[in-house]
Amino acid sequence: MRRVLTIFLVLVLLSAGAIWLAQEPGDLVVHWRGYEIRTSFVVGAGIIALLAGGLVYLWQMTRRLFRSPRDLYAFIAVRRERKGYLALTKGMVAVAAGDAREARLRAAQAERLLGRPPLTMLLSAQAAQLEGDSEGAKRHFAAMLEDKDTSVIGHRGLFIQAQRAGDPVAALFHARAAQEEAPRTGWAGDAVFQLETYEGDWDGALKTLDKMVSGGLVPRDKARRRRAVLLTAKAREIVAEAREDMSESGKARRTEALNTVSEAVEMEPAFTPAVTLAARLLGAEGKTRKATRLIERAWAFHPHPELLDTFLTVHRDESAFERHRHVQALAAQNPEHKESRIALAKGAIGSRDWEAARAALGHFLEGSAEGEPSVRICELMAEIEDGQFGNRGRAREWLSRALHAPRDEAWVSDGYVSQDWLPVCPRTGAFDAFEWKVPQSMIVPVASAPSAAAPLPAEREKTVREETGSEAETAPAEAVPSEKEPARPAAVMPQPGAQKKDEADILPPAPDDPGPGADEEDEEAGVKWVRPLGD
Repeated sequence: MRRVLTIFLVLVLLSAGAIWLAQEPGDLVVHWRGYEIRTSFVVGAGIIALLAGGLVYLWQMTRRLFRSPRDLYAFIAVRRERKGYLALTKGMVAVAAGDAREARLRAAQAERLLGRPPLTMLLSAQAAQLEGDSEGAKRHFAAMLEDKDTSVIGHRGLFIQAQRAGDPVAALFHARAAQEEAPRTGWAGDAVFQLETYEGDWDGALKTLDKMVSGGLVPRDKARRRRAVLLTAKAREIVAEAREDMSESGKARRTEALNTVSEAVEMEPAFTPAVTLAARLLGAEGKTRKATRLIERAWAFHPHPELLDTFLTVHRDESAFERHRHVQALAAQNPEHKESRIALAKGAIGSRDWEAARAALGHFLEGSAEGEPSVRICELMAEIEDGQFGNRGRAREWLSRALHAPRDEAWVSDGYVSQDWLPVCPRTGAFDAFEWKVPQSMIVPVASAPSAAAPLPAEREKTVREETGSEAETAPAEAVPSEKEPARPAAVMPQPGAQKKDEADILPPAPDDPGPGADEEDEEAGVKWVRPLGD
């Protein structure tokens, strides 16, 4: 509306001006080379306006004539670019759809029309990947390294190709190069960190973690946990290397390990692997009180069987009654936890306080809210029955129940079950992936597979001797994988309750209590049971 009003006002003003000039008297006279040209002012003004318009038109035509080749080239270039980006779009769609042939054709068309811009090279590389042409993909990704705008993409592509080819050295090289060029690139930092931890380069992983934290790629609480795990792994490696070295250098290395793992404990006071290692190193130096405080503080957060084992190791030079008293103080830090009750039972068994041991485990027996007793509970009850009453029939019954009792917690990562905590999962290479939980399907090392023929729990290594003079047969203790070589999986054990056959078909029933005449029957069979004389 405003534009219409503006045009209308301009026309009105021009009309008014023309009428005013026509009504005004006057002539326009031009003298040139002896000629005299006379006309009215209105006609003269009109002629001058026409001449000016003609000159302007002539100038525009001349200018357009000289510019037409460039305009024609620009038109052709724009049209070519439009077709190129259309081919590029169709190529990306083909890549997403998994159509390798269409992607390759569109990539070639886009490259011909557009030259080699970043998206064209990326499309060509992806098309080569779809066709399984790894060398072609490498060639395109390597070409992207020549342009600083696409070098990070090139390094990422070459990193992926190296991973697929199983070349960790090349993968680490390209990940580090990408991290140097773009420190805030998340995938590069994660890739470098994962590869360094997989290779056991704990110092390099610590430096990479610092870069990721400074770049804002890892939250500080998560970084604190990662640092604690890395320091613990580093300390374990130092201890393993200096274990047999009794020289001054070995002592210095163990001190370094203690300082390293102590830093990890400060960051994560309830991290069981760090606490147990620090406590063992402190106990080896005679710092029993400090080691005890570390374990008690961790126990208050999260009781764990390894904490109890370390606790008993630290106090191994004390009497059984003193150890029992210390265990009671430890359990008081978290009295309602399952592990606290088991710790009280173990401490009471060590001091031969059978009633206290039975009372501690009474919470887990039939009719309790905990459900069926687990393997450890059954083994402890077998030890109590044998130690308190010498009732080997009841002991064998508990051991038979242990064969199909619910499992206890273990270190589990992606279905892999380890006897010991590991910083990296041997199956997947995942960092800090082990959790303390009940395994659903167990993969155990060959050397540590439980023996169904073991007569009594391995904790007390009961010995059976025959009167004929044969050598004693000792129940084998579970083998613990070394810190340097994680146990290899040997067999997959199905989840309880997943058997195809009924349990009654594959598991022997619990034996009846043989009664008081069992000893005489064993003696007639030529078997003598010998109990250890105490701790």
